[in-house]
Amino acid sequence: MTRYRVHCRDMNEDVVKLFEAESGDEARQMAVAIGLDVVAVEVIDDSAKEDGAESPSNPLTDLPPDPRDLPEEEIWQGSPSQWTNFWWYVACVLVVPIPIAIWKALSTAKTDFAITTQRLTLETGVFTRDLEEIELYRIKDTQLRRSFIQRLLGLGTVTVISSDESMPTLEIPSIKGPADVRQKIRENVELVRRARGVRELDMN
Repeated sequence: MTRYRVHCRDMNEDVVKLFEAESGDEARQMAVAIGLDVVAVEVIDDSAKEDGAESPSNPLTDLPPDPRDLPEEEIWQGSPSQWTNFWWYVACVLVVPIPIAIWKALSTAKTDFAITTQRLTLETGVFTRDLEEIELYRIKDTQLRRSFIQRLLGLGTVTVISSDESMPTLEIPSIKGPADVRQKIRENVELVRRARGVRELDMN
């Protein structure tokens, strides 16, 4: 097997991948198979290593592994606390019919957030399930808010601000351990961005 350095473009970013293949054409096909636009294929000369010489480091190839090349793993999963419906339950006793309060409880229980090594997902719906996603590299900032009542209950709300056009702001309300969840998001956003060579630019 021969090692090839494949120069690609991904989301208007230059990407360099290393593949072991029988031919340059096969290496090109491997890059295309993971969704990359191939610009050039280059054979890596390993003769220097065989002679005992140390090859110089290359900042383009000495990058951390791209998370898209690794199995996607779930880092965190959770739902909002039923405390978000507190006033609905109070209203149920005073004014609102009980079925409305039951529906609010079911809707909250069926609101599922998850963080993986590649994306942040939101799945909602009691009977019909809707899935929305934000790629981690698109997340620009996170905010943590804890009201007095939330602090007493060990809850908090994490707000995610992203460059995703369909969902620029996503609120993860009244979850347990909000500071830890926010830190998990920030750490994995940085890992994905570093691997992809992505930098956010705000155009004012």
